[in-house]
Amino acid sequence: MGTGVKQGNNGRLLLRNSLLVMAMALAAAAILWLTGRWLLQSDVFRLSDIRITGEQVTTERQILDLAGLQQGGSLLHFDAGAARARIEAHPWVERVEITTQWPSAVEIAVVEYQPFALVNVETGNKGHLYYLSRSGRLVAEMVEGQALDFPVITGVNSDRDIEAGAFVKGSPAELAVHLLQVAAKGNTVLPIQAVSEIHADRERGLILYLVDRPFPIYFGADRVQTKYYRLVRVLEQLYAKKLVDAVKEIRMDYLDDKVLVTGAQIDG
Repeated sequence: MGTGVKQGNNGRLLLRNSLLVMAMALAAAAILWLTGRWLLQSDVFRLSDIRITGEQVTTERQILDLAGLQQGGSLLHFDAGAARARIEAHPWVERVEITTQWPSAVEIAVVEYQPFALVNVETGNKGHLYYLSRSGRLVAEMVEGQALDFPVITGVNSDRDIEAGAFVKGSPAELAVHLLQVAAKGNTVLPIQAVSEIHADRERGLILYLVDRPFPIYFGADRVQTKYYRLVRVLEQLYAKKLVDAVKEIRMDYLDDKVLVTGAQIDG
């Protein structure tokens, strides 16, 4: 009898303790839920300061929409990692940094691709102009009203010359970018602003056209930097002797150490 009574008391004690633990857990969960509800509704975490910097082609409205932010929204709902991924998916955005300043501010610093040239991309029988970044990445298709004052790379085929948003390694189009990068270093005789077009030809290599001169300049398909600085010396002579108007063509691919200028006589 005594043993049975004792076991019964222990069972009731265990049940009571279990019920007490469950009640405490439910109370804690209720407190957490109520606290969460209060935090979500509290003005403490309401966004009152959203700062966006660096947008030029993109707009503040676009960045806000991609980030999923609005004035007065709760900062507790904001996922900075997901917002960064959405913003960087925009074709003009190279990278973005998001700084969350608790309890009520977010700063978004956008770095956009800088247009460096235009590329006429041929797809079938149609051509589409795309902006190119200095690093050689195709950024976005040009739309009406956007800036056109850039050198144009032509002769580019979408299937043959482009892969994953950039030019295929070793292609004439990639070589054209290298030539523009050399010209962009700021030489006064032949700056990048003086380049109108570079035609990337698989058979003949690069053919360069100047903004204010009609004659072609044949670069071939190698030693672009060496030929560029050799061309600078040739143009210096032509301008100094006032012979540039007589030029019909310049062949930088004539011989390894010779330049052929048709229509005008220069030294060397």
